[in-house]
Amino acid sequence: MTQRPTGITIISVLMIIGGLILLFTGITPLFIGPLISIDSSSNYQTSALGFLIIIGGLTLVVLGLASLIVSWGLLKGKRWARTITLIISFIAIIIAIISLTSSRDLTHIISVIIYGIIIYYMFTKKVKLFFGKIKEPPT
Repeated sequence: MTQRPTGITIISVLMIIGGLILLFTGITPLFIGPLISIDSSSNYQTSALGFLIIIGGLTLVVLGLASLIVSWGLLKGKRWARTITLIISFIAIIIAIISLTSSRDLTHIISVIIYGIIIYYMFTKKVKLFFGKIKEPPT
């Protein structure tokens, strides 16, 4: 196996940070949601709100764990991690373009550029070599 490219390490560290943020952000609603749902003076809307808060918290925790798993896969040179990163990047570009056209907020261009760079980088020779997508030429 070839040496891990520096860019993969940077992407992985950023994914770890993002995953931890998602994880810790999702834990709070898991504690608050049940408190809202079981309030003795609550009505149906309040109980439903508590349930939605719990679902949102679970979603954030799952996304955080998934981000940590994918970042581990990237660090270890797993092909599936590269594929998932590419899929997430393409989806993020589509969402950013939709957000850009609907809100006319030019800050979404930053997301398009960042994820575009990630996609480009994932197709460079050294990255494909690291993930075993191409064979190393004999020396």
